[in-house]
Amino acid sequence: MSSPRVYVASPLGQRTGGPEALTLLVHSFRQRGIEAYLIPMRNFRGKENHPEYGIYDFEVADRIADPDADHFVLTEVSPIESRRELQQVPDEHTWMLWLSVNFSPIPEARYYAATQDDCSFFPPGTQESLPNLWPYDHTPITAGPFRTWREANRRTRSAGLRRVAAAPIEAASIEFARRTVQRSINFGTQSFYGQSFVRRHLNREAFIITDYPRPMPSVAEVKREPHVVTYNGAKGQWKIKELQALLPGVEFRPIQGMSFDEVCRTLAASALYIEIGHLPGRDRLPREAALLGTPTVMLARGAGFCWDDFPIGIDYRIPYTVDWAQHMAPVIQSALDDPETIRQTQEPFRAWVEGEKSRYDRAVDTWVERLTTS
Repeated sequence: MSSPRVYVASPLGQRTGGPEALTLLVHSFRQRGIEAYLIPMRNFRGKENHPEYGIYDFEVADRIADPDADHFVLTEVSPIESRRELQQVPDEHTWMLWLSVNFSPIPEARYYAATQDDCSFFPPGTQESLPNLWPYDHTPITAGPFRTWREANRRTRSAGLRRVAAAPIEAASIEFARRTVQRSINFGTQSFYGQSFVRRHLNREAFIITDYPRPMPSVAEVKREPHVVTYNGAKGQWKIKELQALLPGVEFRPIQGMSFDEVCRTLAASALYIEIGHLPGRDRLPREAALLGTPTVMLARGAGFCWDDFPIGIDYRIPYTVDWAQHMAPVIQSALDDPETIRQTQEPFRAWVEGEKSRYDRAVDTWVERLTTS
């Protein structure tokens, strides 16, 4: 049997975790002798990969050479941008990866929040009970007629006069994504959080294939700043003021608009990294911080809810309650006052992150076996 050929759809030109994970996947396939290519998501970004991903082995293709025989990989983010490929490739050769669950167009994914029935908030063997989490209303997305049109209107509310055109486009994107996930395609996911969504809402299984942080640059000369706490500026800017009011002596420094080297140096200089945004998958910043010796305190939202996705220590994962900031602030202050305790407590998490590459390689090897026998 000849070696399979794989095409991986990507929003080329964007520099975020998703495009890098997709480029890494192509790189990993090619390392194993699989002919693999990135293929642009139409009308989404560009036609060239971001220059920072030149460290990987990849090529970009404009079309699938043999749709009946080749394999096609896409993510959940915007299936309609890959409609040509989805119309060409049979279901058994189509693979959807749930990398950023809540970025999917379908409302069930967009507003998904894990519960103890989906994945455990606590480590195995504990008998803890959760406080009342932030109120969550499923009614607008799961009940009543015209739910797709209602959802499209809600998402385009800020478009002003452009809403007349934007709402139908959004509605079409939602319906196309819904039809796509109902097909008999294959599912994979980057997190236990994503696996839980696929099980609960799609009644399907998804294999796990996480990514891993790229090698860290040398930061030996970087000095720790004992009162600097970093956070993801793209995800945490709406909540950081609540912590600033409670911790006036702490400098909260955003990580945003930086190169990879700048991110690493900023993390290495900080005494603590905090994650206060919603994590639609297994975000890289807490894992990169761990490899640089910087501990994390996390507001457990999205994938942060699942212990198996972020086992950083039970005291450092703050439930997302209405008064979350009052619970997180003293944990941050304690970590700054006694940095050695949190570093020792999170040493198993750092070692776990170091094992991400081995887990990823095993998952890719298993996938290659499936490709070569399908």
